[in-house]
Amino acid sequence: MLSLQSPYLGLLPHEHIDYHGMAFAVLRRCARIVNRGAPRRNLSFTYPSPRKLDDIVKLHIMAMEEPDKIVKVWTEFHDRKLGVASGVLRGRRKFEVLMQRARKSPFFVYPLKSETPGNFSVLMAQFQGKHCLMTGLEDYVEKKEEASPHLVVTFYDELLSEKDLVLVRTDICNPGFSKESAEKMNSAIIKNYLTSSGYEIVDKFNHAPKEFEKLNYLPNPDNHL
Repeated sequence: MLSLQSPYLGLLPHEHIDYHGMAFAVLRRCARIVNRGAPRRNLSFTYPSPRKLDDIVKLHIMAMEEPDKIVKVWTEFHDRKLGVASGVLRGRRKFEVLMQRARKSPFFVYPLKSETPGNFSVLMAQFQGKHCLMTGLEDYVEKKEEASPHLVVTFYDELLSEKDLVLVRTDICNPGFSKESAEKMNSAIIKNYLTSSGYEIVDKFNHAPKEFEKLNYLPNPDNHL
């Protein structure tokens, strides 16, 4: 079992969800968890994706291919499957930086576009090792520890030493998400943790909530996925 260690405890349901205010309550608690080890409650669920790359593909055969062929096979394989999306991260150093930053700053929020102009919803993400779990703020407020993840992103690094590749897979646990939206989340996570400008915001969310709040990050339409 893999669990989402939820930082947003004690939030009460509202008739009209104020994601902006709710997210800032969450980020303050995230900072307390990261910096002072505050207690957490877990969301438990059965992990939706194979734990090892060898459970998805014939790894000993794939390892004989060139990196570009591996990427092609991985992409085409997931293009044919429902409920999953794929991605690739090239470079050992990039993956090391990603994991290092994910351990230091495991939490972040991702605002999603709404069909209603001016509105948005929010996904809360948390890294646990090579997995990034994402659930909705509103979903947790309504269901407490029974809330389930909407997306689970897994980084498979079995080919890193030989091929300099990390294969990425996103399992869609909520049918309201499309492959396209899952792929956007893949890209957003990697961008936020690997670019200087992106990680600066992630770092503020985890360690300097007052500074993050000043950014007005969530309501800004330019940040909505």
